[in-house]
Amino acid sequence: MKDFYYLLGTDSKATPQEINSAYRKLAKKFDQDGGEYDHFLDSHFREITEAYQLLSDPVRRRKYDIALKKAEQRRFYWWFRVRHLTVAASLALACFTSLFGWYVINSLKGSKKALVVKTPMLSAAKVKHHKKKKLLQKKAKDAAPLVATTIARPIKIKRDTPVIKKVAPVIVTAKQAPLIATQPVVTKQPAIIKSPVVEPDNETYTATIQANMTGIVNLHQQSGYTSAVIASIPNHSQVKVLERGQSFYKVFYNGQTGYVPKWTIPTP
Repeated sequence: MKDFYYLLGTDSKATPQEINSAYRKLAKKFDQDGGEYDHFLDSHFREITEAYQLLSDPVRRRKYDIALKKAEQRRFYWWFRVRHLTVAASLALACFTSLFGWYVINSLKGSKKALVVKTPMLSAAKVKHHKKKKLLQKKAKDAAPLVATTIARPIKIKRDTPVIKKVAPVIVTAKQAPLIATQPVVTKQPAIIKSPVVEPDNETYTATIQANMTGIVNLHQQSGYTSAVIASIPNHSQVKVLERGQSFYKVFYNGQTGYVPKWTIPTP
């Protein structure tokens, strides 16, 4: 947004007389009467003319002052926010660099200490090992004659002590070993009870199954479509009708008894 007060060189609290005098001075300065045309002077003359026309009108000036104040507040807010963000980013970068430098310095110090400490420890361990070895060799030499004397001493056996004779163990061969009679183990298997096939009564009659488009009729365990299916009866199969019902007939087919829908058996 253009600052018309800045273009005229006046303050935002300037009076209409001050604005008028400032415009006249700038108009004389940028006027091009009788001279060559200059694009720079012409653009500035248009800007100060626009500023004077707006600020000379009290209503338009009041609206412009409100809009300029809001624009300045918005500009200040974004400047303050960006400044804080830059400060926070710079502080975070400084903290990161300081921590990284501290880590690098400590790691270098630790590596130097490890190099310095390792060499004397190795030398001291070698010296201690050699000293222990020499001490053990001296102790072995001093203890050698004592061991020889203890071994060379004769062992005295008293006459009163009984002499224990060694008895050879008796070895029993496979021929001399008694035979152990073993009885065969008989395992009883459970008898398989077969369910008898229930033959239909003589009072029943034989009928031919008439299926639908599928060509199969399901033999149900109970009288109902939701009951479990025992078997599938092909079309034009012979069954024995045992009992008639309202919706299902009890039939006998291939050694099994079940229920089929009424419409599958034609009336005799």
